[in-house]
Parts: sequence; C-alpha cells; structure tokens
Amino acid sequence: MYQEATCTTMLTELKSENPKAFAFFFDLHYNPLCYFAERLVRDQQVAEDIVEETFMKLWDKRSDFESEHGIKAFLYITTRNACINIIKQSQRDTLSQAEMLYLAEKKEGFVLNEMIRAEVLRVIGQELNRLPVQCRTILKMSYVKGLKNHEIADKLEISVHTVRNQKARGLQLLRTKFEGSHLLG
Repeated sequence: MYQEATCTTMLTELKSENPKAFAFFFDLHYNPLCYFAERLVRDQQVAEDIVEETFMKLWDKRSDFESEHGIKAFLYITTRNACINIIKQSQRDTLSQAEMLYLAEKKEGFVLNEMIRAEVLRVIGQELNRLPVQCRTILKMSYVKGLKNHEIADKLEISVHTVRNQKARGLQLLRTKFEGSHLLG
C-alpha cells in the first residue's frame, strides 16, 4: 500500500518535472530493466545503454502517464523493442527474413518470461532487504554468492548451526510475506 501511494505521488511529481521523482522511478526500475535487457542482448554494456536511452524517452514522455503500471509497461516495452532492434541489426547479415520472423515469434515467450523474472527478482530483493540483518546477510551469501553453510559460518565467525537457523528463519519470513501472493503461483 505504501509503495502504491508513493508511486502515485511520484507520478504527479514526475509530470511536474521534479528530478527526484524521475530518480525514484529510475532507482525502482533500473536494475530489473538492465537484467531483462542483458538476458536478451547478452551484453551488459549494451543492456545498460539501452536502459539509459529508455529512461531518456521516459523523461521526454513524462506527461503522458496516468499510472505507475503505465510507466512500467512503457519501460519494459521500450527496452524490449530496443533489444530486438539491436539483435536484428547484429543478425541482419547472417539471417534471412524467414529466419528472423521465426526468431521474433519464438522470442515473445522468452521476452515475457524474462520480464516476469526481472520483476519477481526485484520484489524478492525488496523483501530480502527488509529482513533482519543477520538473516539478510546469510541469505545473500548463500543464494546470491553461492556460498556453503560452513563457508558462511567461517566468514561471519558463527556456528554452522546458527547459519542454518538464520537461513531457515529468513526463508520462513519470506514465505510468510509471499503467502497468498501471485508470486508463489
């Protein structure tokens, strides 16, 4: 609820050309969009360039949006289209038109899956950052950095038993947060 109210306020401020409102939407969507674009173009720098250009287009069209959902849709569609243009440009010399059409049809499902994945990771990341410090640290070390329980225990100078307990506690808190949510499907 709080984020919806904040988004509504920031949308109004964005229309009034408030740079802080633009920064709010940039901070909210930049990382998921970069992840999404990188999964499509397979080049981090190109993905970041595409996302930055997308945000410039958002600023140019800031007065056209009526909801945060509209902004998010615009950002993902614009990013997707720019990625497809980059892919087509790089494949133009090697693929025939029929092959390009086939790839475009096949990529629609992939694109949708990557949009969903980026959004789910953003939401999980937000909730992960709200966990108690030790739970958050241990979950990030385990699931983001890929460390084993004994490695985490060594780095944090705690027992493996504590690592297991904090990991279980953190996962239970996340499960409780997402119970009944569309994220668990």
